[in-house]
Amino acid sequence: MVHRKRCRALLGLAVVFTVSSGAIAIPMQIPLVETDFAAMGVVAPASALIVSPWDYNSVFTGDVLSQAFELASGDYLYLYQAENHGPSVLEIMAISPFTDLVGSGYLLAGSEPAGFLAGGLLPIGATYDAGVPSPVISYNYPSWMGAYIPAGAHGRTMYLVSPNAPTMGEAYIIDSGTAVTDVVVPLPEPATMGLLALGGALLMVRRRHRA
Repeated sequence: MVHRKRCRALLGLAVVFTVSSGAIAIPMQIPLVETDFAAMGVVAPASALIVSPWDYNSVFTGDVLSQAFELASGDYLYLYQAENHGPSVLEIMAISPFTDLVGSGYLLAGSEPAGFLAGGLLPIGATYDAGVPSPVISYNYPSWMGAYIPAGAHGRTMYLVSPNAPTMGEAYIIDSGTAVTDVVVPLPEPATMGLLALGGALLMVRRRHRA
């Protein structure tokens, strides 16, 4: 496992302007829809349940639970949940690179599949940022809004949906200071780089590549 120091503003809740390929990119808010796991059309697991621990100098420790599932629609469901062992609080859980996003939200408390913790704290919001080297989805629990995950608590099971089958990648966990640590999770194979559009009431749509 690799431990790094990174600028927290990169994945933060505040809107940050970045330059990417000569264009201005703005992290976009994405909708979080509460959904019953049993109603999502799961056909079979697409990966094993993974429990990935993190430990940043013994002052920021915990686990990320993650798993991918095949859906009857042909898409893949990705679940992520952070459990903070402390002593520092957790402010951000970010998934990167996540490609071809077609759905997002959190599981109804009590409907979680085996291995995931029931209920948990919800993020204050989630953003998609295409302006960094890889597309990042960030779940934000800012301390200044009292929304952090304290030691001994866990976040709600968050879900993302993509048409791409799982490969192994990374989630990044950020504490209340500047510590960033990464853990192994399943995420979509970036076979095609989908575009995330923000239309209407933050409705996501898929744009297909044309020949």
